[in-house]
Amino acid sequence: MKFEEAIDHLKSMIPMKKEEFNKLSAHLKYRAFTIAKVSSEDLINKVKQIYTKTLEEGKTKQETLQEVHKILPNLTANHLSIHYNNNVMIAYNAGRIKHFKDNKAVQYLIYNAILDGHTTNLCRKLHGTVKPKDDSFWDKFYPPNHHNCRSIVYPVHKSQLGKKISYVKADEETGKLQKEEIKIKPSKLNPKEILKDKILSQEFQFRGNPEKAIYEIPDSLIDRAIKYGIIEDLIKTAKDYFCKIKLSTEDECEENIKRIFIKSKESFEDFIQEVLSANFKPKGRLKPIGWLSKDLRELIKQKGLNPKTPLIVINDKRIIHSIRDIKAVKGASLSIEELKKLPDILENPEAVIFDKIHQNIIYVSSSIEEPKKNKIVVEVNYKLKKLKKLIKQEPEFKDILEVYQELENVDNINVVKTMGKLKKEDLIQHIKSREYEVLKGKIH
Repeated sequence: MKFEEAIDHLKSMIPMKKEEFNKLSAHLKYRAFTIAKVSSEDLINKVKQIYTKTLEEGKTKQETLQEVHKILPNLTANHLSIHYNNNVMIAYNAGRIKHFKDNKAVQYLIYNAILDGHTTNLCRKLHGTVKPKDDSFWDKFYPPNHHNCRSIVYPVHKSQLGKKISYVKADEETGKLQKEEIKIKPSKLNPKEILKDKILSQEFQFRGNPEKAIYEIPDSLIDRAIKYGIIEDLIKTAKDYFCKIKLSTEDECEENIKRIFIKSKESFEDFIQEVLSANFKPKGRLKPIGWLSKDLRELIKQKGLNPKTPLIVINDKRIIHSIRDIKAVKGASLSIEELKKLPDILENPEAVIFDKIHQNIIYVSSSIEEPKKNKIVVEVNYKLKKLKKLIKQEPEFKDILEVYQELENVDNINVVKTMGKLKKEDLIQHIKSREYEVLKGKIH
């Protein structure tokens, strides 16, 4: 059977010796590839390459193990069989979990064991368990859960709850197949029941989740992935999460975000035009407008602020507030053309300043009314009501979510608080009085 996600995961698994493997967390073991009684990393890597190649070619287990036996003749057939089963099931189930996570129609998962004379007590206990796909239960009990585990999970849509499904069960004494039904309903199974049971606990050998591993990958494994030329494979399997990994791939994430903002500039100009139209009624609509760069985030952290997300947004109410009549009369509001260029200002400011009193970030740019300066004030980690709902309403966020999926879980975000103009000498005075501190750039 050829399964692309399984092959991708297998390619990304990092070869290592057994003693190193044993030191990893349960989650990280899903990212590693090892063979007991084999001390050569090169041989371990060759076996992984054979597994990958034969899966891609659709070869059988028997054909695969014949090739492996040629380079590892001293290992028993049983040893190789268990190793193959474990790693192929890990790759297969890891591929499935990504598939389920990407599919918004899937709300629940059901644990499905093959019930016959070889089924462990653990998998019999877990069989038929239904839990929401984001339930912490799956952090520990996502299969495989032991050596030679054949269990998988199936997706369940909310509409399927309460309905019956059929499965085939083998009679333990006769081996005769028989059909049984179970009702799909959320399970009350408590993981503590399993951990307290001596037999179940002994059978529970793996205790991890391939998805969770992506948040823990240490530099030592990254270096090893680079050594074996599989860093791109590792990134590919982690593409939904890689903005959280502190590697060179963070730069790639920022490059993707920049390309998205370039594409969305025209739609932002249309948004400004719409907001400024006579009959427009503000509803708090949200638009992505900028991105705190990696170096700026580090500078901000030194000031005691830790941005929950690099994204900067603006809503229609802030825009209208910034051009209110009294501000315009004083000559302190941005022009319509300058408002349309807000994404450019945030991307290429003249300077970025830290307001020590209000704990805000100020982006400064040249104004069309020299010697005045444009000032865009950004509040870091602002708690915006109904943030997740607002994000889902605007099409511009869809592309961002493709490369920065953790945005779905953010409760605080960086918001443009106010905008306007001020005299250059006033700005310099604030800096001299140490109310403001220049983080990047300089005031021209």
